[in-house]
Amino acid sequence: MDTFGFTQKKFLSLSDKNRHHHIIDWLSAFYQNLAASRVKQMTFDDFCSRYEVILKWADLPLPLRPDPGTRLQIEYISNAILFHRRASGMILRDDTLLEPAAFRDKAAPAMPLMNMEYQIALDGLRSLFNVGSIFRTCDAAGVKCVILGNTPGREHPHVQKTAMGTQEWIPQEKTSDLATTLLEKKNQGFRIIGVETMPESVPCHAYAWPSKAVLVFGNEEYGISTHVLPVMDDLVHIPMFGKKNSLNVANAVAAILFQAVLSPIFQN
Repeated sequence: MDTFGFTQKKFLSLSDKNRHHHIIDWLSAFYQNLAASRVKQMTFDDFCSRYEVILKWADLPLPLRPDPGTRLQIEYISNAILFHRRASGMILRDDTLLEPAAFRDKAAPAMPLMNMEYQIALDGLRSLFNVGSIFRTCDAAGVKCVILGNTPGREHPHVQKTAMGTQEWIPQEKTSDLATTLLEKKNQGFRIIGVETMPESVPCHAYAWPSKAVLVFGNEEYGISTHVLPVMDDLVHIPMFGKKNSLNVANAVAAILFQAVLSPIFQN
């Protein structure tokens, strides 16, 4: 695990870039074991001593050793890897060190939504990254479906990038006539709640959230369309305490959605 594999003579015969690459590979292998809590303090100290010898070979600065503790040790090795990546001209990314978290999420059991059935409707959103982020938030909150009214969906790479895989299991329903689709939802027993800053809207924390609803979010700039707005049963808004009167739509979805699904806990 801690064997570098190069003598000083062989190491110095390499180009400067290749030296950094071999150090990165060596540090990364150690990082994997360290992050898995498979490294004792004595082993870590021995590794640091070996690393310092290699840095002296290359006439590179020696970093200060961390105090005992896995978190500090992980930061030390991670910073060392990033130093060598920068020195070799590589892109500074952490996702080569460990398996991305998204690949480990699917086995986690979903929490029940406390007998609540919620869907999200997006009316004319244009930002692919916002849509992807909303998919991810919907997964976290246990939302049953994302309704896309003239809004791009899971088929777009940029949506997939911020959805982080959640677009694979969150159902989406595409429609070119959101008003009609929402009327159909209303006939199925859903309460249609628009998130819009208007004089008649209720602060989200003061609203009595129903157990079955569709939450409607409008275009980032223009809000809910004028032909969709009359379908709303209720309007709610997020109180704003700064100079701006709105949040980014993906952030607004997160704030409203968790206010809604956690409301039974707050009320008890």
